[in-house]
Amino acid sequence: MFALPAWIALAGAPPEGSSPLVVRVVAEQFAWNAHYAGADGAFGDTHMHMVGVGNPLGLDRSGAGADDVVTANRIPLIKDRPVMIQLSSKDVIHSFGLPNFRVKMDAIPGMLVPVWFTPTVAGSFDVVCSQLCGLGHYRMRAVVEVVDEPAFARFIQEGQ
Repeated sequence: MFALPAWIALAGAPPEGSSPLVVRVVAEQFAWNAHYAGADGAFGDTHMHMVGVGNPLGLDRSGAGADDVVTANRIPLIKDRPVMIQLSSKDVIHSFGLPNFRVKMDAIPGMLVPVWFTPTVAGSFDVVCSQLCGLGHYRMRAVVEVVDEPAFARFIQEGQ
C-alpha cells in the first residue's frame, strides 16, 4: 500500500534541475521510431492524417516541426545526461526493453508513458520488444547509441 507511492516519489521523475533530454519513442509493428525536437527545442505537431510511408509519425514539417529529427530503429542519447522517453504505440502493445540500463516499460496505443534513466556508459545497446506483438516480433529491434554532447549536437544539426 505504501510501496508504490513511495517508489513513484523516489524514482518517478528525473532529479530536480537536471534538464533531461526528451525523446518521443513511438512503437509500431515492427519498428521503433524516435522523435527529437530540433535546434529550436520544440516538438512539431503530429497528425494521424499525415502518417505515411515517408512520415511514420505524421509530423507536420511546418512551424516547430520543420527542424525535428525522426529516426527508425536508432536512438542516440547523451552520456551522463538524464533522458525522459515518452513512449507510445501506433498499433498494439509493445514493451520497450533496454536491459543494459535496467529499463522496461510498455508502449500502449493512445497513451503517453514516461520512462526516464541516465545512460552512464558510452556505446551501442540493443532495444528489444519484450511483448509478443505479431509475426515480425523477432525482428523488432533498435539500437540506443550513447554518445558525447558534441556528437549528439552534430546528429541534431545533420538531421540524422
